[in-house]
Amino acid sequence: MSGVLVIMRGLPGSGKSTLVRHTYGQSPVFSTDDFFMEDGKYNFRPWLIGQAHNENMCKVMEAMMDDIPVIVVDNTNTQRWEYSVYLYMAQAMGYAVEINDLYDGGLTDKELFERNTHGVPLEAIAKMRERYER
Repeated sequence: MSGVLVIMRGLPGSGKSTLVRHTYGQSPVFSTDDFFMEDGKYNFRPWLIGQAHNENMCKVMEAMMDDIPVIVVDNTNTQRWEYSVYLYMAQAMGYAVEINDLYDGGLTDKELFERNTHGVPLEAIAKMRERYER
């Protein structure tokens, strides 16, 4: 085995990034949200989401090729298809997979809205909850 690929799952504001910081502090963390960071501020442009995900996948593959022992993917991953490519990459590169599913962290949509750091609207959180595959 080359290492472990950690896939985080959960609604915005559920505590994914906090758990990552406390549990995997020294490991590289790859998030599609990083693509939208400009001068320390989050600037989401939905028309670029495909490009953002592709860039994130490439960075994870590069880390695997560098034989990094623990790699973290910190995205919402509300449905399996959203992270299935990472599962295939891990298998191809000999990485074990650990999935941490926080779902809603025991919080209401309103609480998630108030906690999420990227300004995801309350309506969007509710829709994500509806389609979440447990």
